[in-house]
Amino acid sequence: MAKVNFNLKDKTAKKQTLILLVFNFDNQRIKVSTGLSISASLWNTKSQRVRELLEFPSNIEINQKLEDQQNLILKLYAKHRSEGVMPDANGLKNEFLQFQDNPSKILKMPTFWDHFENFIDFKRRELREIKDYNNALRKHLKKAEEKYNKPLSYGAIKNLSSGFIETLEHYLAYEAINSTGEKGMTTNSVGKQLKNLKVFLNWSFDRDIFPRFSLRHIICKTEEVDNIYITEKELESLVKLKLTDSNEKTVRDLFIIGCETALRFSDFTRLSKEHIKQNEIHIRPKKTQGKVANNKVVIPISTRLQKILEKYNYNPPNFDAGKVTDFNKTIRDLCEKAEINDNIIITKKIAGKTSETTFKKFQLVSSHTCRRTFCTLKFLDKMPAQIIMRFSGHKTDRAFLKYLKLDAEMAAKQYIEFFK
Repeated sequence: MAKVNFNLKDKTAKKQTLILLVFNFDNQRIKVSTGLSISASLWNTKSQRVRELLEFPSNIEINQKLEDQQNLILKLYAKHRSEGVMPDANGLKNEFLQFQDNPSKILKMPTFWDHFENFIDFKRRELREIKDYNNALRKHLKKAEEKYNKPLSYGAIKNLSSGFIETLEHYLAYEAINSTGEKGMTTNSVGKQLKNLKVFLNWSFDRDIFPRFSLRHIICKTEEVDNIYITEKELESLVKLKLTDSNEKTVRDLFIIGCETALRFSDFTRLSKEHIKQNEIHIRPKKTQGKVANNKVVIPISTRLQKILEKYNYNPPNFDAGKVTDFNKTIRDLCEKAEINDNIIITKKIAGKTSETTFKKFQLVSSHTCRRTFCTLKFLDKMPAQIIMRFSGHKTDRAFLKYLKLDAEMAAKQYIEFFK
């Protein structure tokens, strides 16, 4: 138990003597001068304060300074304990001396949330990811902190026994409101939030904001997702749609460009003549810019893609990358018109329970379907996986095979063909 005492340096002094602060904590002791001196005869040993007498009005001020210094050492100690750090005597003493002349400074010391705000400012440079942290992660951390009355700190995250991670996992899995308005997030959504939290923690470690600790207790679980791809027949039905609305034409053509190139939404919506050289597309994907030394991809222009590019004189229309929701709504409407309406059963685990929901295929189409479509169709056409991965950017066979969307029958056929 932490305890503060004030003692005189020399109880028998005839003249003034220093007042010492003695702090006992965790079987350790700090003894430090308060910088205040009084006559020993004015000291009240029982209250450990200066006697407040009319003839010595300054004694009231001295007692207030003692109170401030007592609060300071206790706040510093509590701060370290809340962060999961057992302070050592020398470190705590040096920190106390740093703030001794102005104890109010301790209130201005950055908190966990101050560091999180700095992290958000840093992440604003990567606009693609900012919403994952500024909106989603911040919201869930705040909600879990408030709901279970567990103040968030690095120490609380570090703590393995009844720590904040256990609380956060429970909140995400059973209490957080999901996209359907119900309680409980899917395994993958929980895993994504924990993964983003680890990004923030590693950012903090790299800047010496908090001593590095193991993150092995933060487990980002995943389960296979029943995402879909567009078959060759379905893709052709989209191409043949008779459209009059210019926006629908733009969305349909950009979607097909994505299916023919494996480019992400942020890339196939910004293609221009500058990216086209002879019969190839040369582009540096936005997602890997600054992260991969040579991230340029070169994609041959297929016959179907050639026709679309010729329609726009090799300068296809752009689409605001911030309006992916509008893009997805429009392409789903178009897929419905193209009668891409097979029944698809989606299995999800929410709040610890597994459920199955049947959707029409067009309801599941999105901008990201393009890349899965490219990879799956090329694989079914027997293009070597290593070649496809050069276009898609996948680095490992395992990641690529998880990305493919082959049903059991197709997978069996491919397996047989492989060993013929």
